[in-house]
Amino acid sequence: MKKPLRRAPRPSSRWMWGILCDYTRIFSIVEDRRGDFSPASPLQAQLGRIAVIADGAHSFGAVRGGIRSGAWADFTTFSFHAVKNLTTAEGGAVTWRRDLGLDDAALYRRYMLLSLHGQDKDALAKTKAGAWEYDIVAPLYKCNMTDIMAAIGLAQLHRYEELLAKRYALVEQYHELLASTAIRPARHLTEDGRSSCHLYLTELEGKTLSQRNAVIDALAQQGIASNVHYKPLPLLTAYRDLGFRMEDYPNAYGLYERELTLPLYSTLTQAQAERIAGHCGRSCRRNHGKYPNVPAPCPARTGCNGRQAAL
Repeated sequence: MKKPLRRAPRPSSRWMWGILCDYTRIFSIVEDRRGDFSPASPLQAQLGRIAVIADGAHSFGAVRGGIRSGAWADFTTFSFHAVKNLTTAEGGAVTWRRDLGLDDAALYRRYMLLSLHGQDKDALAKTKAGAWEYDIVAPLYKCNMTDIMAAIGLAQLHRYEELLAKRYALVEQYHELLASTAIRPARHLTEDGRSSCHLYLTELEGKTLSQRNAVIDALAQQGIASNVHYKPLPLLTAYRDLGFRMEDYPNAYGLYERELTLPLYSTLTQAQAERIAGHCGRSCRRNHGKYPNVPAPCPARTGCNGRQAAL
């Protein structure tokens, strides 16, 4: 690329947590800049433009405009880690669109080589009579999913729609219970589609970081484990050491200091959700004082250059 893409989508266009972004807009930008694209590999040359690659870790099962996650972007990666809404305990998958004109078999083989030491046969293929011979074509990686994990995933797939339905019902219940409060949830269910309802994220209107943390503490005292998704990257040591500054991303910080994630999982009962929402609402209504041991706030928004980041 000779020039940067247009500015990132505005805060109202955030996408994470299983909520699909506006891919139509993204592809429009990519197509507008097709002439600026300079390929660095034969695969990129075949595609002829910037590849749209989605981190779909949370979005398995999400739909937008009638199209499922995994079929929107050119390539989509999924995580099936133990905390995901479809799990194989560990592992993941990658999908790509069939209309790209790529050599599917060659691409699949490349992924297999990358994930299994660069070996041109897996263990099952080598156990067939007379098929012991194999080759290592390059010193690559060991990151394949085991057959046992895949079997867990197949069992999960058979019941996944049922699991999604439970999540949808819980999200709708939370929405109703919190409707009269200053707790604003992420939009998981819309006319245009639905998310995977992986996380129930909320924004605590008018709260500071210390007050948000006090709500987390109050919920913990009731045995309720809430969370924050996520810390902006410039707050993490590795990215501070790379030169990222929190004051350059005021929108990301503004969301972070007010964000609170409530428990959401398929075995959560309606009674438990009602109890959680009740305690959360009461905790937010209290006038919490300062909370100790919290990071310093983004420096008064002064000197911020207005850049936005989906961190």
